[in-house]
Parts: sequence; structure tokens; C-alpha cells
Amino acid sequence: MQNKMITILGTGQVGKAVLDQLQIVRPESAILLVNRSGKAPFDLPKGTNIVGMDATNPGALVDVFQKSDLVFVCMDVPYQNWHTFYPLLSDALVAGLKNTAAKLIFADNMYSYGNRKGEPLYETLAHTAKTQKGKIRADVIKNFERNGLQERVAIVKSSDFIGPRIEKGVFGIDFLANVYRNKAVNLPGNIKLPHHFTFIEDFAKAMVLVAFEPGDFNGVWHVPNAPAISQKDWIDLFRKHTGRPIKYRTIPKIVVKLVGMFNPFVRELQELSYQFEYPYLVNAQRFIEKFGDIATPHDQIVQKTIDWYRETVV
Repeated sequence: MQNKMITILGTGQVGKAVLDQLQIVRPESAILLVNRSGKAPFDLPKGTNIVGMDATNPGALVDVFQKSDLVFVCMDVPYQNWHTFYPLLSDALVAGLKNTAAKLIFADNMYSYGNRKGEPLYETLAHTAKTQKGKIRADVIKNFERNGLQERVAIVKSSDFIGPRIEKGVFGIDFLANVYRNKAVNLPGNIKLPHHFTFIEDFAKAMVLVAFEPGDFNGVWHVPNAPAISQKDWIDLFRKHTGRPIKYRTIPKIVVKLVGMFNPFVRELQELSYQFEYPYLVNAQRFIEKFGDIATPHDQIVQKTIDWYRETVV
């Protein structure tokens, strides 16, 4: 790595998972974490430092890029702040790339493709979403292309997250809390439709695999997932591994709309409801042909998620 650092922008669920993976495959690397506070929400491993800064500040970000060979972008903010945050972050990332030789690995989701109405999501699809959040994510990708920087950018896309430390997923911390309090859990849309979920540890592994292959930039990579099963099937797996009689209820669209009148986060979720109104299927053939199928099986995902929750929360 020519004595330069690996930088991770963001110390949330994805940033932590990428750091964990780097400790496995590149334990000798010097790693810099960047977040707004400069304080780590977890213990830092040896050789890892953290700095506080505003990543939407181009000048500050250029300085970080100049010291880095690889920059993993793992930042996020609440949905209601996307329209201001991502354009600023995108321009700052472009400045960082333009003024350095660093390469960038961008943690992304599937929103930029829009509603495919049950058709599989391929890595070659155009980023033509009609939703506001889909357009925002598409514009980040297009900004790299407009500036001719795609040769040094790898876009790694996930479906909805599942696994430890997930904050706002269907099977995230709120779901687990309700399970262990014997309260009914809420499930969106049609719970019998097949839906690909991405295990967050697989996502981090995929990002790191792509990062250290020089020919893997200038393109989109979909992370392999365990076979698509329904939300009801996932509930059955959580019942099996927790030994608890999990109760659930589905949330009608009209209820989401009413709650959204008072809750900004729920209001922002409304335009993404299509993900649970049709099968949600992700094709990761390009990745599989290059790296193999790294998807963790369903049972292991559920057991690892439960183990984490029991060890750190319960």
C-alpha cells in the first residue's frame, strides 16, 4: 500500500463491518476512521485511528484522500436529510478524487434502479429511478461519471440489510427488541413475496474483495445474497433460533401514510413501498463469476444476529 492509509468514512453499521473485515484480511494496514464527532462508538483495534470532520467539506476531504490509497465511503444520514447531504458529499468526493490518486469504494443500495415491478436487478441496469431517494443515489454515481472519475470508483450495492447492528431494517434492532419483549413485530407490504436481504458481513466482505483487485473499479457490483425467501419465512427462522413464539402484524399502506404525517422517517419510507409490493430479486452474477458466491446461509445469518443481540443488548 506504499505506506499510505486505508480510510473508512463512517463508523456506523457498514463502517464497523468493513473495519472488522479489514482486520481479518489486512491486519497490518494503517486505517483511518472518519466521522463527525471524532469519537469511536467501539474499541479501536491496533493501527486504527479516528478523526472528526465534516465529510461534505471538500478541502478537509482532499486532505484525507491525499494520505490514502483506498477510501471506503460508508456514510449515511436519516432519509429526510438525504436531499442536502448526498449532493454535498458527492461533490466533496469528486474533489478528493480529482486532487489525488486515491481509489474509492462506495457503499450503495438498489434505489437508483427504481421500481422494476418484480424483475431482477442486474449490475448492468441504468440508474433511472423516478423516486426522490432513487434519483439522489443515481446522481452520486452520475457525478463520478460526469467528471471522468469512474476508473477509480467501485460501486458496491446491497439489498435491504440483515444482521448485527442493523438500525433501520425490517429485521433490525427494533424487530429484535420486540421479539425479546414478547411484543408483536411490524412487517411491511406483502409478507409472502420472495425478497433478497443482504447480510451485512457479506456486504463488507464484498467491498474489501473488490477494493484490492485493481481491475474491479469502473463498475457496479451486486453482493450475493442467500436465496430469496419471504418475510414470513424469515419469521419462522427467527422463531426456530430464538425459541420464541413471535407474533407479527402487517402494516397496511394507508397506515404508513397516516403515520408519515407525523413522523418524517416514516414519511420518507412511503416512496420505497414498492420493494415489498413485488418480488425483490437481486442478480449478482458478475460478482459470483469473479469472486464466487460468498452469501451466508439463512440459518447462520439468523443465529449470528441473535448471538450479537444477546451479547450486546439483552
